[in-house]
Amino acid sequence: MRFFRGGGGTGTGPTPEQLARAERSRQMVESGGIPLEAQERIQRQAESRGAYTSDLSVDELAALRAVGYRPLAMVLGSSLYRMGWIYTGYNSIGGGLYGMNLGAMEPQENTSLTSALREARERAIRRLMLEAQGLGAEGVVGVRLRINRWEWATGMAEFTVIGTAVAKDGHQRQGPPFTSTLSGQDLSKLLASGYEPVSLVMGASAFQAVAFFGGGMGRMGGFGVSAWSNQEVTSYSLALHRAQDHGRRRMAQEAAEAGASGVVGVEIESHILEFPTGSETVGGRIVEWVILGTAVSALSKPTAIGRPKMVIPLRP
Repeated sequence: MRFFRGGGGTGTGPTPEQLARAERSRQMVESGGIPLEAQERIQRQAESRGAYTSDLSVDELAALRAVGYRPLAMVLGSSLYRMGWIYTGYNSIGGGLYGMNLGAMEPQENTSLTSALREARERAIRRLMLEAQGLGAEGVVGVRLRINRWEWATGMAEFTVIGTAVAKDGHQRQGPPFTSTLSGQDLSKLLASGYEPVSLVMGASAFQAVAFFGGGMGRMGGFGVSAWSNQEVTSYSLALHRAQDHGRRRMAQEAAEAGASGVVGVEIESHILEFPTGSETVGGRIVEWVILGTAVSALSKPTAIGRPKMVIPLRP
């Protein structure tokens, strides 16, 4: 019995043209682009200019229209990323203190995981930008970043960014579209205050730490935790603080490289991952900290927005 069929259910298998198309699409994704089907969908949307799609609320739509923007379509970028082998300082032989590299005693950055977070985010945002560029958008508003993990996909994470591509009446942007975490209302307020969005900026960091819970090693290195009293897990708190600090500095560096005046609309994603240590008394944790914001720069002339007026009828 045949369970898989190709070529539209005829049993003849895919044609050479279909195979070539699938291979071309795969190569596009491998190089950081979007699949061929997505490119064609974006092209149809750009040519038809029919009904738009968006994740805007009514208030957001009204605020954007007040400053001359109109929605084009929802745009999305995603990357299902496989995290490679992550070295944590523990080997596969023995456990506890004897199976641990002494360099793992002090909370330290896990550079391989930090690099994976950055690369996955860059691929997702690049695909969002490609969809917006295909639509001829001025920018993308309301961008949200989500990082999902599943028990059935150990070592994998899905990075997804989604927002609404917008165009400005009577204006064609020179250069790539701006990207922004700001809502429609916040974007109109930003323009009225004399600033414009430039791009999304991100800082990411993953710090690992161990803590010794009770037993003879319970106070070792100042990172031990007694089993008899309430107390702070110092090593984990240090890892969290250092991940935050590295993430903030990297976001500020990206903003400076973009020539921005500052960063607004910051959103934070954090996760705690557990790694095996080979000992029940030694707890290993990795703190992921991802900060996403909107870099802004000053406008030469603020956008004028009409202010609401209160009208009181004088007649009954």
